[in-house]
Amino acid sequence: MNRFATTLLLAGVLTAAVTASASAGVPSASNSTVPACMVFCPMGDIPFTVTVRDLANNPLLGVSVVLDFSGCPNGAFICPTNLGDPYTANLVARTLSMVTPANGTVTFPARVGGVGPAGCAKVFASGVLLGSFALASPDQNGNGVVTGIIDVDPALFAAKLGTVDPTADFDCSGGAVDLADELIFNHNLSHSCDGIVDAVQRHTWGSLKSHYR
Repeated sequence: MNRFATTLLLAGVLTAAVTASASAGVPSASNSTVPACMVFCPMGDIPFTVTVRDLANNPLLGVSVVLDFSGCPNGAFICPTNLGDPYTANLVARTLSMVTPANGTVTFPARVGGVGPAGCAKVFASGVLLGSFALASPDQNGNGVVTGIIDVDPALFAAKLGTVDPTADFDCSGGAVDLADELIFNHNLSHSCDGIVDAVQRHTWGSLKSHYR
């Protein structure tokens, strides 16, 4: 091999090494995994799981995953954090964050209520946008409580039955708000930032009919 060919070969190897080095540790939106929709309950019992991978499809350790609700105008109600919450909440910036372990996966049992239009809620990994979502929650009016006692959550949800409103698409079907979504709403009725409230009310909401049928 002559000197010119050797130089070209070495240049190619160095270029590949630099490219691999540059891509290592950088989150890839196309290879990372996020849920089909974003649904939360103030009690934190609807988890949201994100897996961060790089361009080579390797899971990434030590990446800051941020759920950003700042684009949801008065729509996201973030409950004050408890000692058991695995995420960090910034109530001023309206964000939740977690750092990925070795498998690149974090699960937010986020205690969040309220709703917001398509694209208002965003997921970032080390600043890389992984996805944009509408915000859905059984807490339809965003006050941190899912209840029909001196509140309007059942009425607000019922008005969306039969529509394609993503703020009530609790099963991530992408279709019409239907019985499956109604069942999820019913299951989360009486949930709040502080646990279960108005337990009797959970049994009475079943009388609300799916009026779109």
